[in-house]
Amino acid sequence: MYPSKTRFSMRVTGLVLLLALLLSSVAVAAPEPQRPSITAASAIVMDYDTGEVLYEKDADTMRIPASMTKVMTAYIIFEELEAGRLTLDTMVPISAANAQKSRDGRNYPASVPLTAGSKVSVDTLLKLILIPSASASCIVMAEYISGSESAFVQRMNETAKRLGMTAAYENSHGAHVHYLTARSQAILVRAFIDRFPQILNYTSLTGVTFNGKWYPNTNKLLPGLDYAYEGADGFKTGTISAAGYCLSATAVKNGRRIISVVMKSSNDRTRHTDSTALLDYGFAMLEYQSPYDDVAYHWCREDVADLKELGVELHAEGDSFRPDEAVTRAEFTAMLYTALEQSGALPPEPALPEEPVEEDETAEAEPVQPLFYDTNGHWAQDYIEKATRLDLITGTDGYFYPNRPITRQEMMVILNRCLDLPDENGLGFADDGDIALWALEAAARTSAAGLFQGGSGNALRPLSTSTRAEAAAVLNRVTAML
Repeated sequence: MYPSKTRFSMRVTGLVLLLALLLSSVAVAAPEPQRPSITAASAIVMDYDTGEVLYEKDADTMRIPASMTKVMTAYIIFEELEAGRLTLDTMVPISAANAQKSRDGRNYPASVPLTAGSKVSVDTLLKLILIPSASASCIVMAEYISGSESAFVQRMNETAKRLGMTAAYENSHGAHVHYLTARSQAILVRAFIDRFPQILNYTSLTGVTFNGKWYPNTNKLLPGLDYAYEGADGFKTGTISAAGYCLSATAVKNGRRIISVVMKSSNDRTRHTDSTALLDYGFAMLEYQSPYDDVAYHWCREDVADLKELGVELHAEGDSFRPDEAVTRAEFTAMLYTALEQSGALPPEPALPEEPVEEDETAEAEPVQPLFYDTNGHWAQDYIEKATRLDLITGTDGYFYPNRPITRQEMMVILNRCLDLPDENGLGFADDGDIALWALEAAARTSAAGLFQGGSGNALRPLSTSTRAEAAAVLNRVTAML
């Protein structure tokens, strides 16, 4: 009796172990990140690269930004620097009225005393505005740029409208009440970093010394501060009693940047812990939404995701898209053909000539020869041959060179052949002279259509080999216009 009971227990144990082994061998998809529990009245998380909103809470309610207002003031200062009307070394005079305001912590927090009759550089005033949040320094710059603070505020609202923000600024510093939305603040931070990335040299400072006194940064997510967040390098706090505690923040992880905004938190601690939760959630969503492991933090993530959802042949290797590898002629052909096919935009197949009647029906049919000598048995042979018959692509003297990387101008020619593009000229790049004569028309039309864009130094780079990420971006633009 006892031996049989032992055998029964052993069989049960064996079944349990086998079941556990089977379950462990099944790949389980990562669960969707749990939405953060945010105490702030309004909040938003935005992917910097794409502008995609990953989380929002009452993000379109107009709220009081307090000193987050100073981000717009700094943005306009950087516009003046870009235009050459200011330099960082420009010395700005301090009036007696503004010197008095700089000491009036009750009406113009935070107070950083300025000396009447002195001059302070634009560089120093920027640091005082962005780090200890000096309100009077904003008025100094507003009057220097526009002649009066009211004229400067008009420019602030015009700039907000141009950027697509919902805002109603009434002063340059935020110490007094006016309104904007959390979404608008995120839009502004994104536009600022995109246009003037050097702003991060200021917002990442943990403090500044002025007139012998150390003023710490009020954004405590920065390294070494109370709520340090890995990768944080800005942006700006805001605090007055009517606004509660506000914080716009940004951080980078694995090359990808996230922007968060909280408005009307109850205290300094919660605005930082809320921001930490938002940044964590944003990065987790990038990983969760990623179609492949190696594009989770890549700028091409949305393009690749869109194409994959459409059913485009991306020639991935398991969970790897390999975005920064050169795209081959075969890969681009497969991507292009399936993008057109899934979009219902393939041209009609040409009519085939009538085949002569076979006199001897018992004779063996001759094997079908591949269109190109070098594509027989290639993984993309079918796509290459279909695309060739539709005149989307061509080879050279019987060869297609499927594994050769494709250049940007070759892609332009192919797209110009298979798309009905307007006869417009989008050239005007610094390296137009590098475009081959046979690709000149295609480059002009595809760039005019927005399919190809210039990079650093306004260069089109027609002779450069395209990456798989670039090919995905171009083809996603193609599908959007079909």
